[in-house]
Amino acid sequence: MHTLKLKVRNKARVEGSICEAYLLEEISNFSSMYFEPQVRIGHTRPPRNDEGGDDLSDGNRLSIFKTPGRAFGSSSYRILEDRELEAAELYILLNCVEIEPYIE
Repeated sequence: MHTLKLKVRNKARVEGSICEAYLLEEISNFSSMYFEPQVRIGHTRPPRNDEGGDDLSDGNRLSIFKTPGRAFGSSSYRILEDRELEAAELYILLNCVEIEPYIE
């Protein structure tokens, strides 16, 4: 209900505006089922930070760093503290498939 209240345009007739927004949303959901799968609409659109494919062809990178997506926001540079560096190394050692044979 909260999302419908956010769509209210006519503050004088709130109930009618909520009903209109609900009907519009239901009609668009129903009609979207008849589009071809490759047509990009609200429900079939890829996530916002997805680049559209997996970059798993690069054999030099570890599997833990092969996730699709891109960074957002401004970039910054800083040197990790010793505790942060140890935590990052431990995370990679525990979660990387390529390192499992060496651990055993």
